[in-house]
Amino acid sequence: MAAQSGSDEGKDQHQRGDSFSRYIRRVESLLSSLYFWWAVCLFLAGVHAWSYRHSMNPDGMSYLDMASETLHGGPQNLVNGYWSPAYPALISLAFLIFRPSPILEFPVIHFVNFAVFSFVLLSFTFFLKSWLAVHRDDPSSKEKPHIISLCFCVFLYFTIEFITLSVVTPDLCVAGIVFLTAGICCRISLQGSDWRHFVALGGTLGLGYYVKAALLPLGLMLIAVLFMWPLSCRFSRFKILLSGLVLLIVTAPLVALVTSRVGHLSIGETGRLNYAWYANGLHADVGWTGGVNDFHGTPKHPPRTLLGKPIILEFANPVNGTYPLWYDPSYWYAGAKVRFDFRGQLTALKESLRFYHQAFEQMTSLFVGALLLFLVLIHAGRQKILATPDCDFRCLLVWPIMACLMYAPVHVESRFLGAFFVLFWLALYRLLWRRVANVVMVVVLEAVLCTLLISISAHSLVEGARGVRGMIGSDRPDYLNVAAALQAAGVTSGDRLATVGPAFGAYYARCTGTRVTAEIVEADEFRYLTAEDLGRVRERLAGIGVKALVATDKPVNATSDDWRDVMVSGSPRYSIMIVATSTPTGK
Repeated sequence: MAAQSGSDEGKDQHQRGDSFSRYIRRVESLLSSLYFWWAVCLFLAGVHAWSYRHSMNPDGMSYLDMASETLHGGPQNLVNGYWSPAYPALISLAFLIFRPSPILEFPVIHFVNFAVFSFVLLSFTFFLKSWLAVHRDDPSSKEKPHIISLCFCVFLYFTIEFITLSVVTPDLCVAGIVFLTAGICCRISLQGSDWRHFVALGGTLGLGYYVKAALLPLGLMLIAVLFMWPLSCRFSRFKILLSGLVLLIVTAPLVALVTSRVGHLSIGETGRLNYAWYANGLHADVGWTGGVNDFHGTPKHPPRTLLGKPIILEFANPVNGTYPLWYDPSYWYAGAKVRFDFRGQLTALKESLRFYHQAFEQMTSLFVGALLLFLVLIHAGRQKILATPDCDFRCLLVWPIMACLMYAPVHVESRFLGAFFVLFWLALYRLLWRRVANVVMVVVLEAVLCTLLISISAHSLVEGARGVRGMIGSDRPDYLNVAAALQAAGVTSGDRLATVGPAFGAYYARCTGTRVTAEIVEADEFRYLTAEDLGRVRERLAGIGVKALVATDKPVNATSDDWRDVMVSGSPRYSIMIVATSTPTGK
């Protein structure tokens, strides 16, 4: 009997062991499933897109205006000296399909962002499959569930935390182009690649220029890297030159159109103007009117000055848009001289270094994981980890570094580099994990994976709660309240508005179908105007057809009959003054 009991107990333990093994295999199968990670990524992206469905940013307003002008006036409105055409083209297509009312335009744009995220996810999957195919003979490939999980978590982290779905910009599209490019580079290094892959590489980089002008110099940099360090010994450098030729052919039409638009050879004025703003000290938050012996040059198209006290600028024509000064900055800043200024350049570099320091703090878990793997290698006596790097290592590591260096002298934001950080960390981790024991690799990757998942989940929970508050009306955006107040005051579509200070955040104008065509430059000066000066302001604004003036702080000498306060979160944050209208004088 005792022997029988021991045998039964052994069988039970064996069955429990088999059940646990089957459970582990199912979990590993799930974590290695692309469909599982697609579902996770799309769900989290949906949460963020829904939470931010009413958010907007100044750049997004310009892209939105370009899309509207394209629908009403034709595709020539996609050519802009500052903004690239691909993203507003997508928005115009969505508007053509859904035909949203002004109040629903912002949610439609965030639906576009979600659709773009789906494209980015597919592009990343293409890169991941190509990358794993290159390394299919790697001994660590049997730990595939941990590798795939880490790759998707790194992708999610940088897409959601750095690029984000809240900002209406083409940076998600840029990420898709970057991942497609990286995937094609991996395909080139595989046996069986031919000239079609090189044509695809040049074409993808060329299309990236239509998404964002910065991708043209970045594409040329990648071509230079591949020319210096070919991905495979099976092809000549001539094929890399073929990619460069295709890149130039694809980008040539837009370069010609932009050059015609701005009046001189240009791939876009984004880099030049940003250098003038961040390194040369030219102010970007007010209209540039120049001055005597102005260090920055003489403006060719300055906004018109209506009044000297307070300074009122008018800019209704000839540029369209809800806020014309930001619809095409290349027009209003034409004539600005860009020159090297050591002190200004040092200031810009300091700001960039401060950003990189903060960004690297956000990547602490990835740093710690890489450091642990490196220390294990040192302890094992494998100091020469770079002795024989993989053929795709230089491409995936050097290109992101070059992107960081390109942005550093001017201005850098996390959304610019999210996709490049993904490539950098995956390349670095693979260089390290393939040289350590599998058990060490699994422990380190799981620790990093858990840290990233906690951060992503916490952020997504916060955004989910924010989205729920927005549904029940307790988190209503300010601009919707201002738009409702303007409409209640008699402002209708087609009317002109003026603001106190720059109108970068005047999203209420878009919701009401109006345009901001004038601004009072100094908010502090306006706040303490006398009643007589306020009368002159009103008269001048009425003379150019302005219907209402919107301010965040009304003058201390204003009468309650002239101003209407807008209640935001239980207290007035905006005030509206209705201006007596007259026939616009144009100039």
